[in-house]
This record gives sequence, C-alpha cells and structure tokens, in this order.
Amino acid sequence: MHPSLAKSALLGCMGLFLLGAPPFALAQTPEKVEVALTLPIVDGTLPKELRLIKTRKGDKLRWRISSNTAGTLHLHAYRLIAPLQAGQTKEIEFEAFATGRFRLEWHGEHDKSSGNAGHHAPPLAILEVLPR
Repeated sequence: MHPSLAKSALLGCMGLFLLGAPPFALAQTPEKVEVALTLPIVDGTLPKELRLIKTRKGDKLRWRISSNTAGTLHLHAYRLIAPLQAGQTKEIEFEAFATGRFRLEWHGEHDKSSGNAGHHAPPLAILEVLPR
C-alpha cells in the first residue's frame, strides 16, 4: 500500500475511534436465553400460534406440557419423550443443541390401539433452532 494511503486509512480509523465509533465492526453474539412455553394439547392438537416454535442454538427451553387425553409427546432428533396421562401436566427442560427443523409429535393412546404409531401423521408442532 502506498504510504500516503496507509496514513489516511489510519487517520480515518483514529477519527472514528475519537468520535466513539469502533474502527471496525465486531459481530455481536446474541445472549443465550431461557425460553419458557406452555403447551396445552387438546384432542391431540396445539393452538395455531404454538405450532412453530423458534429459538437459537444454545438456548435453554422449558416446556410445561398438558393434555386432556393420554399420550406421549416426542421431539425428533432430541430424543425427548414425555408420557402424559389425561389431565396431567409435565415440565421438561433441555438445551437447543442442534440446528434445524424438528418434528414435535403427539402419540395419543388411540394411535396405539388403531395400529397407527403416529409417525406418518402431521406434526403437533415444529421446533426451529437457528444458528447463534
């Protein structure tokens, strides 16, 4: 680099520093957060606004789950299973360790008796974990 160009680049950075601006931009990493959700399952479904759950990798998730029917909540790839009896409330906590979109499924008691394991049914919700 020509000496006069280097001097003007240095002076420009110093001017920004003196004005309170950093001479270069630093990427800011958002803080890890705790995400608490109540998931009320009624007849095997969740309210529409809870069918897409977004979070970031590293966040701590705490879900309070209830259902009016017996069954099992299952989160693919995270190997989370929460069996519930009708009227029972259960709380699970875990860290969002993998990025991607993961199916949250409800396997109701009626699925077992009909021979349908529930894996081909639409998901109860989708957990979307974004990179930090």
